[in-house]
Amino acid sequence: MMDLLNQDRSPLCNTRPQTILDPTIQRHLTHFSLITHGFGSPAIVAALTAFQNYLTESVKYLEKNYPSTNSSLSATAQQLDSKSKDPDIKK
Repeated sequence: MMDLLNQDRSPLCNTRPQTILDPTIQRHLTHFSLITHGFGSPAIVAALTAFQNYLTESVKYLEKNYPSTNSSLSATAQQLDSKSKDPDIKK
């Protein structure tokens, strides 16, 4: 979802960036952008990023304080980190 919102090319002010998404998808994103005065998509991306960072830090905390379950938590943390760093993986 974050990748989709980051690819949004809704017009802002007097600019009309070239669309890179399917027109049927871009139409809905543009409508959402117009309703939220351009703040909708960036706000959702910021909230999802904050939540993802919270989950990553929670896993690190659990790994530090509960080392007996380290193997399963470590795999989860590696998956979260790889998804946040690899642009080809859809979130």
